[in-house]
Amino acid sequence: MSVPDYPYLTATLGDAAERLPPELAQPLEAAFAATVDVPDPITLQGCLQRIRNGDGADGQPWRSPALTPGQGMAMARADRAAAGLTTLLEIFHAAERVRVDGEDRQQIGDGTREGLLLACRGLAEYVELQLHAA
Repeated sequence: MSVPDYPYLTATLGDAAERLPPELAQPLEAAFAATVDVPDPITLQGCLQRIRNGDGADGQPWRSPALTPGQGMAMARADRAAAGLTTLLEIFHAAERVRVDGEDRQQIGDGTREGLLLACRGLAEYVELQLHAA
């Protein structure tokens, strides 16, 4: 099956879209394309671009009419860092429970616990900086 010349018109009009003259079909297709919010396909480059554009922890751009784009990016970064901090603290908490109540062979060791603690501190400081930047 071939890709239609006018995918939005074809989705709307079916095969009749292919019978429209180009001088009518092209502007209609452009109008449809401009109003339809089609997500980019999931590709490495597309994901990296969305990350660079400041997506939040939920993967969506931070949207707020009261914020400038720079403030929105700062809030998105703080949101991602806070989500990472929560995850690290959950791992750290579980590691502490194992240290207190678990068996020696299941413990992660002092160096790893200290690394988790330092990562949590670093993310908490980063969240604070981003919130003050917004």
